[in-house]
Amino acid sequence: MSSATFQLLNHRVVHSFTAEPSNDSFNVVGARVPTSLSIDETIRLAASRIVGCSDSDRVGIPSLLNVPFDPSISGLSIEDQKNVELAEYLLSSADRVSSRQYDEAISLVGLCDCLSSPKGNAVQRVVHYFARGLRERVMQQLAAVQAMLESAASARRIHGIDLKIKSGLHWIAFMQALESRPAEGPRVEILKVTAMCTGAVEPVRATGEWLTGFAKSKGLNFCFKIVRVEDVLDVRGEMFRVDQGREAVMVYSEHAFVAMIGQPDRMETLMRVVRGLNPQLMVVTETEANNNSPQFSARFVDTLFHYGAVFDSVDACMGADDESRTFMEGGIMGRMISNIVAREGEERVIRGVKLDVWRAFFRRFEMVERRLGPVAWQQARLVHETAPNGEFCTVERDGKAMVIGWKGTPLVSVSTWKFFRSARLVNGSKHLRIEFE
Repeated sequence: MSSATFQLLNHRVVHSFTAEPSNDSFNVVGARVPTSLSIDETIRLAASRIVGCSDSDRVGIPSLLNVPFDPSISGLSIEDQKNVELAEYLLSSADRVSSRQYDEAISLVGLCDCLSSPKGNAVQRVVHYFARGLRERVMQQLAAVQAMLESAASARRIHGIDLKIKSGLHWIAFMQALESRPAEGPRVEILKVTAMCTGAVEPVRATGEWLTGFAKSKGLNFCFKIVRVEDVLDVRGEMFRVDQGREAVMVYSEHAFVAMIGQPDRMETLMRVVRGLNPQLMVVTETEANNNSPQFSARFVDTLFHYGAVFDSVDACMGADDESRTFMEGGIMGRMISNIVAREGEERVIRGVKLDVWRAFFRRFEMVERRLGPVAWQQARLVHETAPNGEFCTVERDGKAMVIGWKGTPLVSVSTWKFFRSARLVNGSKHLRIEFE
């Protein structure tokens, strides 16, 4: 877990264990123990047990903080003892994810899965969903972060351009990866992240504040900026303030282009801007679907298979009475399916295409696909082999890219690209190919 998060936990723990106890409060030393701990008290006690351990006792857990107490749980009920231990496993799992120790992280997440349940007590339910989130975070970020890390291996000034930032978790992982650079390697002077935004700016600003706080906790010189435009057609390269020749530029695109499939003029405008930024690497994550056919019958069948696999994966991971599942299936996926099936023309805004279509599109702008490195594949396979229901999740190689699916049906692709200004396009009779001068 990040040092910033543990500092916050430590603040809560210290105040909890040093405050004067009331008749109904929880206090480790000398206070009566309630019959059942709240979730807040359970997490505080679990955190204090982790950070209070000596290095020799903390097998595989890095020394995050050093606090002068080691509270005992021997006086708690059996259920509370199990809840505290389960919370410890969850916090330790997050710590491993944060420090990129993915093998240990997945093992601990698997332990959380075995001991938690979406229908258990409050602590078990909380751990169940947080553990699932940790696993998804590992799976989605491994390939992209590793590719960016390798591209910026020798860079001192790095500028990340995020075309559709959401939580920003990939930048957290990237900062942690930079922190683990060999001591003899180049020191990062500054990391800049510029986020493009065409909608509400407040969520993006909140993400930037979170990233800034995390970077500060790591002692990393960090700068976050927002490029806000009403329409993609209004985007200009100078808005990103790239210092050409002095910083390594990387573009991160997660489901940014798929939203513009029905607006080719905006896609091309954005690509021309990206090309002008001359990035060392562009990472692209897109839905691997084929529901953009103008023929209704073909589109209907492809959509049925694609969302059938999505629903199947949700069914394996979430309980039938889970409110989150109801919202996801009815509130999100249901609307998407209705739009694909019922609408035509400009009203059909949910579209998806296969990786080969993206390849043809990117090559029009003198982009060459790069092969994902062996470390990215090793990390992805680790998650695939150790995660619950992992036997149903497929991680396959499609040329130089990675495709993640469910029971053989592709769902998401991850590919990496680089511009070659010395390349020229040659239109063949059947294929679009690139020759180098």
